Amino acid sequence: MSAQKKDIAVKQSVTTIVARSLIGILFLAVIITGFAIFTFASSLNDAAAINTSGSLRMQSYRIAYDIVLDSPRLPEHIESFETSLLSPELVILDNFAVPMEIRDRYNSLISRWILLRPELESQDRGFYVEQVGLFVNDIDRFVYALQQHSENKLQVLALVGSVGLGLILALVLFLIHYTQRHIVNPLNMLVKASQKIQNREFDAELPPVKNNELGVLSNSFALMANELKGLYSNLEQKIENKTQKLTKANQSLNVLYDCSTQLSSTFLTRESFEKILAITLKADGVEALALQAHNENQTDWEISAGEPTEDEWRSLPLELDGETLGTLKWQGNIDIVDHVLLSNLAAIFARGVYYNHAQKQAMHLAVMEERATLARELHDSIAQSLSYLKIQTSLLKRHLKVIDAPDCKEIADDISEQLRIAYDQLRELLNAFRLSLTHADFGLALREMIDALQSQTDANLSVSAEMDTLSMDAQRQMHILQIIREACANAIKHAKATNIRVRCFQHNHQACVEIVDDGVGFSLREEKPDHYGLNIMQERSVMLGGELKITTAPSQGCQVTLTFDLN
Repeated sequence: MSAQKKDIAVKQSVTTIVARSLIGILFLAVIITGFAIFTFASSLNDAAAINTSGSLRMQSYRIAYDIVLDSPRLPEHIESFETSLLSPELVILDNFAVPMEIRDRYNSLISRWILLRPELESQDRGFYVEQVGLFVNDIDRFVYALQQHSENKLQVLALVGSVGLGLILALVLFLIHYTQRHIVNPLNMLVKASQKIQNREFDAELPPVKNNELGVLSNSFALMANELKGLYSNLEQKIENKTQKLTKANQSLNVLYDCSTQLSSTFLTRESFEKILAITLKADGVEALALQAHNENQTDWEISAGEPTEDEWRSLPLELDGETLGTLKWQGNIDIVDHVLLSNLAAIFARGVYYNHAQKQAMHLAVMEERATLARELHDSIAQSLSYLKIQTSLLKRHLKVIDAPDCKEIADDISEQLRIAYDQLRELLNAFRLSLTHADFGLALREMIDALQSQTDANLSVSAEMDTLSMDAQRQMHILQIIREACANAIKHAKATNIRVRCFQHNHQACVEIVDDGVGFSLREEKPDHYGLNIMQERSVMLGGELKITTAPSQGCQVTLTFDLN
């Protein structure tokens, strides 16, 4: 649809041509009608003139008949003939509209009658009888001339009517053709173009531009269509941009909502953070993500998602209340990525890392409080009872020495030994329950416990913690720490080891803890009733859903291996 750049002046007005055609049709109709009326008006007297002139023949013969019979009515018939000859119907023929031949013949008849009438009034009337035949012939020629004149007028009327109707028909056909070509077809094209514009199609065919009203209308319509096309294209672009922004904002809100939903779980685990990273990957332009937690109050750990490339990593700090808790690194299209979304996600991850640590700290404090409470209860109840029984057993042994009862003394010694064993076991349990760790993070708590043991021995203790404990609750961490503590305590007290190495690592989703010492070792075949700590270690490994394996031999040191699933 092309639009003209300049205005078009009306030089060939359609309305003017149509109006002229209609005026021409009206003019021809008026001429034909007027001519017909005039012809009919002039023909009204023709019939009467023909009838009257025709009666003159009969009257001429009647006068001749009266002369032959000598009829007394001859004067009456003569007056009647003259009256008919000079009747108004015939007298009116003497005007310019009547052909000269008719007027001449009529005047000739009057002149002939003027010559014949005196003969009729004389006694010699035979001359009339002799001339009546010629006179009637003149009357016949006059009647024939009148009849011919009337027929000529009707023929002229028919010819004029035919020509007029032909001209009217030609004008009508011209007007129909002109209207169809210059009005109807352009209007139909404009209607179709307007319908296409309603259907958002702006390339419809328009009438050719001409110097008339419809040409001006077509030019204006084309200009309007082009303006509408530009406005609509601009509006579509704006709507598309707004839609993309709203879609992106909605997607960002969904991502933030889903991430916030994951943070609202009861206990944040590694799986929770992995789900949050997977949700973040749905954002446009993000191809890979890596979450790194590095804080002095917990062990560093990292979780990644996506397919990283060789492109440069971009990072955002995980900050909460001015404290940096880690880093969120990402790869992707910097022009597409919603940086505000990533900043909000960094804030969410910061809260998640903080909440994870806070949850562990709260659970750690709850476990420690529970264990301290149990230690107090054991100390205030069973420990006091065992101490009292030890005192009573000592008094019993003194009395048995006085009365010299060897059998009773042996029983008393056995009771005393069992009380000592029970008391030692209780003391070990109290020491285990009173294990106080200030850090809820496994790695830091392990180093704190090793440092405490290192201060109690000259043996060299080394520790390596590479195990992911992000999803591990405080109860499981406490069981692992107790197993490590018991193994290290046995190596220090019983094995007399000089080097003790603690190593925590993982393979896929299985964790492994190794405690290796270079002490004297022992034989697994010999039962050691006093070594009840090994049984407690086995029980703790069962609680972890893992397996505890002890590899040792006399003078070959000892290796304690704990394996369990992190899930």
